[in-house]
Amino acid sequence: MISDLETGRRRGLDVADLLTLAAALDVAPAQLLFPDLPRGTVDVLPGVSQESHDAVRWVGGESGLLMLEESGWSDEATGQPVPVFVRRQFDVRRDRTTLTHEWHRSITAMRSARKQLQRALENNESPDQIEALEIIYENALKQTAAHRDTMAGLGMTVGDGLPRG
Repeated sequence: MISDLETGRRRGLDVADLLTLAAALDVAPAQLLFPDLPRGTVDVLPGVSQESHDAVRWVGGESGLLMLEESGWSDEATGQPVPVFVRRQFDVRRDRTTLTHEWHRSITAMRSARKQLQRALENNESPDQIEALEIIYENALKQTAAHRDTMAGLGMTVGDGLPRG
């Protein structure tokens, strides 16, 4: 595959090839898409350039694209037009990636609180400390369950709601 790309017998990669190549090289697939990380410029869409670090965040579902807004902003002192960059938001009705990130963060918080609570119990910490950790754990547990329910309501496969690892 690499030889075919280098010799021009092949002009591009499909997603499976990209993932296979990234696994073989032990790098994130986004690094193959955006090799000039962090500040190199890349065309993410026809006529839309982004710095590589912003493109990686967009591909990974962490943020929307940074787009130039031409809405008549001007410098207060000079009255001269000023280009304003605005980050587009994902459509909340279709954005499963952000929800998945939030679900995973809530699980991480829940597991961390559980470990801290176990340590506090083992070390005979004060009742106030244990109660505070129980509240933190219960809140993280509720947040995880809420995310799981939202995901299930969107038809996402969540199983018992806890990822492995």
